[in-house]
Amino acid sequence: MKRIKTAKQLTFTYFSIVAFAIIAFHFSMFQSVIENVEMIYAENRMVKDKNVALERLQGTSLTHVSIPPFSEVYVGQENLPLGVVLDPNMTDDVTYELDEASDTDLEVFSMRSQVTLNGQQKTLYIIHYDEIYESSETQMFHTQSTQLMLSLLLLVVSLWVVMQISMRLTKPLSQLSQFLTSRRPDDLTPIALPEGAATREVHLLVACINDYQQQIQALIERERAFNRYASHELRTPLMVMKGAVTLLGKTDSPSFIKRQQVRMHQACQEMEDYISTLLSLTREEDLSTIPKRSVTQAELESIKQAHMVYLTDGQVSVQIQMENRLEIKLPEPVFHILIGNLLKNAMASTEKGRIDIQVVGNQIDVIDTGCGLSGKPGGESYGLGLMIVRDICVKYACEFSLQDNVGQGCTARLVFT
Repeated sequence: MKRIKTAKQLTFTYFSIVAFAIIAFHFSMFQSVIENVEMIYAENRMVKDKNVALERLQGTSLTHVSIPPFSEVYVGQENLPLGVVLDPNMTDDVTYELDEASDTDLEVFSMRSQVTLNGQQKTLYIIHYDEIYESSETQMFHTQSTQLMLSLLLLVVSLWVVMQISMRLTKPLSQLSQFLTSRRPDDLTPIALPEGAATREVHLLVACINDYQQQIQALIERERAFNRYASHELRTPLMVMKGAVTLLGKTDSPSFIKRQQVRMHQACQEMEDYISTLLSLTREEDLSTIPKRSVTQAELESIKQAHMVYLTDGQVSVQIQMENRLEIKLPEPVFHILIGNLLKNAMASTEKGRIDIQVVGNQIDVIDTGCGLSGKPGGESYGLGLMIVRDICVKYACEFSLQDNVGQGCTARLVFT
């Protein structure tokens, strides 16, 4: 597996590459400037000395003249000193260094020029060597070396500063990665900001990780709730079905068999509604795609009849009062479980009296004459049925409240938006 470099290593590598490139470019530019300046100086000097030599050679038969302090001028290539080898690609009036085959190690320049001398076309060769300029060039290189050392020192200081900044920026990320590595897989508690986390990106990263953990925690809670609700709420219809099956084996009465079939059908429907509702609570869905529908008196009567089996002694009556048609955005099974749980809670709290289901405006009230909130263990949180009601209301943006009545009993209210 390829080894992944740390941020500190990458910073050092990239900075070293850039620093080397800067030094190399600076040195090459200085070398090029020195050479160009030297060539321009030599060319200008030799042009001037050529004109002086022409004045001295006119009217004479001389083939060589010295132009103090740095130039020698020769008429014709045959008069050049031994050991002077010209550039084979030389052109007129252009400055060249002597060929490497020359017997000198000095930086000597040459120029060839066509002139008219004593009425004849002649070829002049100017040989130029400036000892003072060469010594000055050496001094400039020494100065440049000093500047290069200072530049290297400055780059080292800059590297130290950049490494410190890099450590400051990457230290919180390193601490965060070490913390996450040592963290237990089942630990979903919020992550604290690492020490020295001064950048906006680190704050945003930690916030995103915490949000993601909250989503995972919510998903786990929904799965646990599903298991808890399913084991509790499906027990009753299963017991009804088991009892009906047992009774069917004891009689052949058609009317009795019909009643047991109705009970089994209602229990199956209740189980189906519960499973559909509990599954909807554990998954994410787009609520905007749920169409609106109307709740009718017949639908409420159907819910009422499905739960009358929980009243065995006949001392509690259930009445439905519907002043208007109610428009809701809940799936039908979810609505049945929602009202059914409130109705079962009211029946469990009422030994004698009545239960009213009232539809007024955009709300439904389930009013009982039972013992009230204080009469049940745990107050208003009595039973898993109410927990399911609250979860449904949270998911489908409904308002739920449960409070004692002035006289007796309590009122469970659902407000649909």
